Amino acid sequence: MIIRNAAFEIPIYKTKLPNHNEIKQRFISEIMPKLEEMPHPNAFALNLYSDYFEGLERLGNDWVEYYSPTVQKFLIKAGFNQKQQWATDVDLWYNVGVRGSYQEEHDHQGGFPSCTYAAIHYLIYDPQEHEPTAFYNPIHQNFLRNTHPCNGNDMPLDWQSPDYKPQVEEGDLLIFPSYLRHAVPYQKSEKIRATIALNLTIGNLNEFLFKNAI
Repeated sequence: MIIRNAAFEIPIYKTKLPNHNEIKQRFISEIMPKLEEMPHPNAFALNLYSDYFEGLERLGNDWVEYYSPTVQKFLIKAGFNQKQQWATDVDLWYNVGVRGSYQEEHDHQGGFPSCTYAAIHYLIYDPQEHEPTAFYNPIHQNFLRNTHPCNGNDMPLDWQSPDYKPQVEEGDLLIFPSYLRHAVPYQKSEKIRATIALNLTIGNLNEFLFKNAI
């Protein structure tokens, strides 16, 4: 008998946001009218509307409160010691894609200290029209060094594919390590695709980073 085990698994957590409809309706009523008044997306190179870039007001701390209960449940699921009180700083922003939008391969490790986890809320999303986020295998280059060109297509799937695209639906929240590189494929649909991205920085209450944490 041959048994396969994963020595160093990269976890990607998925959950349904119980208050998704509330968040979506507020976003449609408060944010979308501002975007519709703009002559073109503010992230011009990506053909993307996003408050991560200049030209749009960032979402306020009141938006963070929508996600706080789910984040606290995540800490338990992820295995954080519940005998200790954890401080969690949440930074978030939205991305609204139209036809021709995309996001390049990137991670969320910028700055010091880096955030612990990143998350994606699929706010306006149609699986028949849109593609999910593509996550990239961080050791795929190591696989390629051992794949001979003559038989590459015959190798096991681990060696063939550099990315993983999870099945997601509107209302899903994905949470993953901040080092995991990911991208959004080129959008072919005319129907808007909207997500809210989150950075979760988790640590001890006494650390300097959390003195002003919410």
